[in-house]
Amino acid sequence: MFIAKNNDLIVTIAETRQELENKLELMNYDTIEETDENYVLINGAYLLESEALEIIKSDKQKENTALAKNAVENGYVEFKGAQFETNAQTVGDLTASMLLVQQAGLESYSWLTKDDKVVELTLEDFGELGGLIAQYKAGVWNGKYLNYKEQIENAKTLAELEKVEIKY
Repeated sequence: MFIAKNNDLIVTIAETRQELENKLELMNYDTIEETDENYVLINGAYLLESEALEIIKSDKQKENTALAKNAVENGYVEFKGAQFETNAQTVGDLTASMLLVQQAGLESYSWLTKDDKVVELTLEDFGELGGLIAQYKAGVWNGKYLNYKEQIENAKTLAELEKVEIKY
């Protein structure tokens, strides 16, 4: 591989010297070097493949975290034939409603679900529903998230990293 530099910054790369010289007709450069290193273009700059791999791993992990958070904030569990959201606001509201049922001695509490159904929840139902939401979140964070994180960390090449397809 050949690289052309201008003021110690790589301006372009090519497999052969001739290919590089053909590219350079319209570019400013001061040196041409032959190298055994592999370079890739990332965000407008040529980086060693090993450096690029670390940058792309970091970006992929940020994507993994964002998608996991999105899965929790927009997810739901099925309970009593209805969909209950798993986001923090809903969990807080469910907790407050459960405490109301408990402290006021109510038999049940009417809850409007994600799919617009009114469901009567008893104190026992709140506990069961909370368990389902906890299981859902654990499946996201302790299951899928950690699995993708491990795949990202273990990728040794850009090609291996590109094969990591994050889906929640």
